[in-house]
Amino acid sequence: MDRREFLQAGLLTLADITFPVLRPPGTTPGSDSESEIYVAMSGSDESSGTRQIPFATLERAKLEVRERRRRIHGPITVWVRGGTYYLDAPLILNPEDSGTDTTPIIYASYPGEIATLSGARKLICRWEPYKDQIMKCAVTWADGSNLNFTQLFVNGKRRIRARYPNYDAENPLVDGSGYIDVAHPSESWPPTEFHYDPETFTRKKWKKPEEAVVHLFPLDRWGNLQWEVRGIDWGNHAIQLGWGGFQLNELLFGEAATGIGKSRIYSRGFKSRFFIENVFEELDTSGEWYLDRDQSMLYYMPEANEDLAKALVEVPALDHLIEFRGSQRAPVQGITFSGFRIAHTASTFLNTYEAPSLGDWTIHRGGAVFFEGAEDCGIVNTFFDAVGGNAVFLNNYNRGIRVYGNKFTEAGDSAICLVGSERQIQGTNRPLPSNNLIANNLIHDCGFFGKQVAGVFLSITEKNTISHNRIFNMPRSAICVNDGWGGGQIIEFNHVHDTVRETTDHGPFNSWGRGRFWCMDQSHGEASHRSGYPEDGESYPFSYPEADGYTTILRNNLFQEPPSIHQLGIDLDDGSSHYHIYNNICIGVGIKLREGDYRVVENNIFFHPANPPAFHQGYEGNQDKFRRNIIVTTSMENYGSKSSVPGDFYQVRFPPLNGPIAAEIDCNLFFNDLGSFSASITRRHESRVHYTIDEWRKLGYDKRSMYADPLFVDPGKGNYSLKLQSPAFQVDFKAFDLSSVGLLKDFPKHWLDERRAGL
Repeated sequence: MDRREFLQAGLLTLADITFPVLRPPGTTPGSDSESEIYVAMSGSDESSGTRQIPFATLERAKLEVRERRRRIHGPITVWVRGGTYYLDAPLILNPEDSGTDTTPIIYASYPGEIATLSGARKLICRWEPYKDQIMKCAVTWADGSNLNFTQLFVNGKRRIRARYPNYDAENPLVDGSGYIDVAHPSESWPPTEFHYDPETFTRKKWKKPEEAVVHLFPLDRWGNLQWEVRGIDWGNHAIQLGWGGFQLNELLFGEAATGIGKSRIYSRGFKSRFFIENVFEELDTSGEWYLDRDQSMLYYMPEANEDLAKALVEVPALDHLIEFRGSQRAPVQGITFSGFRIAHTASTFLNTYEAPSLGDWTIHRGGAVFFEGAEDCGIVNTFFDAVGGNAVFLNNYNRGIRVYGNKFTEAGDSAICLVGSERQIQGTNRPLPSNNLIANNLIHDCGFFGKQVAGVFLSITEKNTISHNRIFNMPRSAICVNDGWGGGQIIEFNHVHDTVRETTDHGPFNSWGRGRFWCMDQSHGEASHRSGYPEDGESYPFSYPEADGYTTILRNNLFQEPPSIHQLGIDLDDGSSHYHIYNNICIGVGIKLREGDYRVVENNIFFHPANPPAFHQGYEGNQDKFRRNIIVTTSMENYGSKSSVPGDFYQVRFPPLNGPIAAEIDCNLFFNDLGSFSASITRRHESRVHYTIDEWRKLGYDKRSMYADPLFVDPGKGNYSLKLQSPAFQVDFKAFDLSSVGLLKDFPKHWLDERRAGL
């Protein structure tokens, strides 16, 4: 096996992997050897690309690399001097731009300088007063054509499109005042309108409502949806919807679904939250802007003490900035980008989305850096600053890609996506990402537009390593596995906290497994207490060993969440199968195992989970094992919560009629502040029943488990190491060390902002 295969087998750790040297050995910047090419803001593409007379563009440097690699048999580095490079078009790298094992190609910011690659256009604004502190200026593209953009950046900061209600900077989340309630959407699919409450809606009449865009959270807040507004029926208090509504999987929630899922998305009487943007009449607070496309006029109300005469004003024009464009048969190889700032790409939430599988999510196949058909390439030590959609997207065939040491903040959608195409996987054609490394990345405050997003999103992909990332302040999950296809992921040493902040029914890690042996009605309908399909009444195992291919490993992670009744912790949702989950510390969260199979959950610590470890919609004959875990619960009163959760150690919801909920539940250690063991079982159409330890053991569970204080060293200060006399060792718990969890020591120090990153 090669190193990558050893890593996937768990025989190597991240520390055993060596990365390519970013500076060619034996040279320093400025040596003007054949192996170095220079790009600078002051350069010219008519020059020779040396340090003294550099090129002006990466495109010209790319062509020079093609020429030199024919005669150079070592690394080639393109040094890019500091400054902002406004790209007219994406930099597209094809197979002819490839490096090799002996001739890697490196594009890097010059040491001590930061080169920004921007998808924006810098506007030359001649501001003049409009009214009510609003300024205006005429804007057009260089060719005289009218502008059309959905984001505005002033001095590098994203500003807010004029909207109702106003953006709540103090609490920008969905529970803040920046959202209002809607009475109910139409129940047709796709939805055609929704009704607002005239008591809370704006009193202003809009001249151009068809320019507005609505952002709406439907029932249960599984995500959000955006639509262009078709019109407003002011008399009936109805907002009519046009183009949009792409962000939830219509295979599950649309007309083709059974109706179970759809009813959870739109329901009469439920008040969804929403806001509407791009409305001129609502430009009434500092930091808001509006573009009159017909008149090519930009309106903006400046922030306090903002000098517009000196301000840098930028508007995004490109979706992608760097594209690796190859194929499985002719891949792009051996190219690494390092040390850049990637900024200001266009928003994509009204572009084409698709459902790659039966997971809840749909995705836009795009990103500021886009890989398709690449091998042994990478993006490292780079800052993705407020890109409009996904930041990095690995689409279809990609192998050996390194996304390492990067910072991602304020992305419009997800930070890193790995997505294949299931229906194209035939024979030797493998259009899926595999054996890639996503490690040592700082990801926070993403999902500015989309809320059904993740720090790392995986769908139709296999054998990737997600390691040593720090992910926090996310509207939904930190890491999401959208389906059980392939499997074989290694997810380890990640530090995750403060997730699922704007959605519900989810966890910091989430997965679905709606594959060949999964049925929506069997899972969510009246038949969900049986293992046989309702139409035939036969009983057979829910899933099979080969259903998901390789086992996914979730180990040595730290999950920390504030107590919340909405947080499900490690959330193995509908049909998730083939997981080995061990040596994780979960603070404030537990684990949920819905119907699925072949899950081994062992040697984890669950401390004060808001929801206890849960077995939901289980099936007889499964091979699940829950053993050697430490579970410390507390009554919700200790959290200052009004919840009536009594501190159960297990929650079982709709167990199978025949057989146990798991093959093994034993050798666990329990402790709580109530002084006794309690587990609860809820059967369909029945109230919850609580079980003492003796009653629980009569069901066949936890016969060798113990109730005792685990004797953590200092949990109040985050030290969950066990004292030598801990009773956990009597149930064969194995001590593990998470001192190296999160970012590694070589994460770029200049990307750390202690205030914004919470470090």
